[in-house]
Amino acid sequence: MTPFRLSLMALLTGALSGAGVALGMGWIDSLSRLLWGDAILEGLDRGLPLGWSLLICGGCGLILALLHRPGPTTLLPELRETLNDLNHPDQAPKRDEGRGLLGAALAQIGGGAVGPEALMSRMAALISQRIWRGRDQKLQAATVAGSLGMFGAPLLGGAVIGEAPNQHSKQTFLDRWLPGSLGGLAGFAAFHGIGAASGGSLQRLPYIWPSTLGEDLGTLSAGALGGVIGCGLGWLLLRWQGWLERRQLMAHWPWWPLLTGLLLGACMHWLPLVPFAGEDQMRPLLEGQNSNGAWLLLLSAIVKLLMLGLCLETGWRGGGFFPLFLVACAIGMGLHLLLPDLGSLGSWCGALTGALYRYVLPAPLAVLVLGLALLQGHGATGLLIGLCMAHLIRLHVSPDGGPPPRH
Repeated sequence: MTPFRLSLMALLTGALSGAGVALGMGWIDSLSRLLWGDAILEGLDRGLPLGWSLLICGGCGLILALLHRPGPTTLLPELRETLNDLNHPDQAPKRDEGRGLLGAALAQIGGGAVGPEALMSRMAALISQRIWRGRDQKLQAATVAGSLGMFGAPLLGGAVIGEAPNQHSKQTFLDRWLPGSLGGLAGFAAFHGIGAASGGSLQRLPYIWPSTLGEDLGTLSAGALGGVIGCGLGWLLLRWQGWLERRQLMAHWPWWPLLTGLLLGACMHWLPLVPFAGEDQMRPLLEGQNSNGAWLLLLSAIVKLLMLGLCLETGWRGGGFFPLFLVACAIGMGLHLLLPDLGSLGSWCGALTGALYRYVLPAPLAVLVLGLALLQGHGATGLLIGLCMAHLIRLHVSPDGGPPPRH
């Protein structure tokens, strides 16, 4: 098959998978809004009865505990695991895909502090397997790249997959994954997936550019400070998740999803920014509709970060793109309220986003594309400063806090 024909086929399969995933995510979004309402999804309703939130979140946790009792093969693989399965299909473990997808969808509906990208990528991979039935593993990778078009960045899928370890990374990026990403973007656009995912979060915010030397210094200072704090948040998440993973919580006690659900229900009552992925909470937060004070925003962000790690290790499976973005922006808003004369809101959010993503994710290009897409151009200077600082820190310090490994 010629590269041109392969690119066209990747474009088509990326569009088909993107449309299929968009339809599935649309159903999940509709059920979530029917169950909770817009105010709760946006983190604005602090009057939700505690009994109701405990009942719904705890009920979802109970169902997840029953779904995952047969063992870890029922858990939805994270995005990096799906990519590894596609790159090494002979080594891919057998999974109960039905239970995994159902559990991940329930985690989204029930208020789990996890993002949708792991569910999206797995749905895309399974759709591709149905289409090609194993005849072309390369095109299956294109569909996963296409599913990430939901984030409003045509290059994101190619960047995430193109930077994954592969013998022919340049060829596959140019000939398959970039067209697949564009195709997935087309599929999501047809079902209004981009509007639902990126939510126009920052479109109504004014673009603020430094116009004086003092503002330039403020932006640089906010970017540097935000970069250090973002690296600290990334270190905290990795240490917390690593500690939980070593405890093998689900293997020792199968009812952990129920306990996590009850914690989510309590957070939904007292800290409404903690549950859910965060895409619906972003616009009200950054437009000033959320009346939380600075210290409450900082507390909510830290708790959400910890709940993200707990959810991923106790059966509430999903991804981290949107929750980490919400954590960065909530802390950025809190610091901007505490230090209003130091930099802009965009510079704080950009620096924290770039540093946190880069510390947690291994692909710098994917971090840059994802950050620019989600921030929609706001705080680009802070994003670059935070990304560069985290990149330099990761060169000298391993994610677990010790010296970097020698190669």
